[in-house]
Amino acid sequence: MPFLTVYTNAEIKDGKKLAEKVSALTADVLGKPISYVVANVVYNPNMAFGGSHANKGALAELLSIGLGNKDILVEALTNLLEAELGIDDTNNISISLNNAPASQVASGGRTFG
Repeated sequence: MPFLTVYTNAEIKDGKKLAEKVSALTADVLGKPISYVVANVVYNPNMAFGGSHANKGALAELLSIGLGNKDILVEALTNLLEAELGIDDTNNISISLNNAPASQVASGGRTFG
């Protein structure tokens, strides 16, 4: 059950479409069914990257049971956010990865382990 939240101060052209794209990417890279992926895209113009709100960027937080090859996931997500949000400096794209035990993740009223 991957949970992905993307916070950004870059204007989002189509938040629903972006949520679908990051969902598909997450499912594909992690090898999880897309039906288990939850994605949330949040626009917050008050965010500052490198000390300035004028710098466009994104913060992605992913919680999942198993993360697979983290380097492939980070590269793919960074590339997608850079392209979709028009972020010029990929140093302004930060990703927090959290590998959760199945006993700490639930859906449909039950935990996964």
